[in-house]
Amino acid sequence: MKVAGGCFAVLIIFVAAGGRLLAENPVAERAETDIISLSVHFIDQTRASDAESDKAERADTSAIPGLLFHPVDGYAEYEGIWCLSGDFSAEDYQARIQAFCRRQKGRMEGEWCQAADVPLFSASIAMTGQRCIPAGETAVAHVYQPLTSPDSANWQRFADVMGYQAVKK
Repeated sequence: MKVAGGCFAVLIIFVAAGGRLLAENPVAERAETDIISLSVHFIDQTRASDAESDKAERADTSAIPGLLFHPVDGYAEYEGIWCLSGDFSAEDYQARIQAFCRRQKGRMEGEWCQAADVPLFSASIAMTGQRCIPAGETAVAHVYQPLTSPDSANWQRFADVMGYQAVKK
């Protein structure tokens, strides 16, 4: 993975309830306030049909495994690996990303959502090729979003390093 500015990442194990990167109600539709919350919510939904013990693992939403903050470079990063169920597909996740981007007054160009020539976030999903139980395939979601504003110079530099290219209307 490329790291902008040679900065090291700080793993945040605990995020205070009500924080900017958490959905207020992870069960309610449209509760997502940012792309990381949308991704966590989607992954939780795909697990909803799993055994009760699996649901109990994520009962505490005050901490999000796979969430990293990169304060010097001005972005947050989330990676989630899970087993897609028969009810949810990679296409379902892509459709939610597209809809969320439109709600942010942006449009998707590859994995980047942009408004005018500013990157709002990056979100992608990839299939690992591994089969998993309860009868699906393992997928990985990878998301980047700015810590403060999409206009932040640090976020802009990071996005450029990660391959963002502005596409004019």
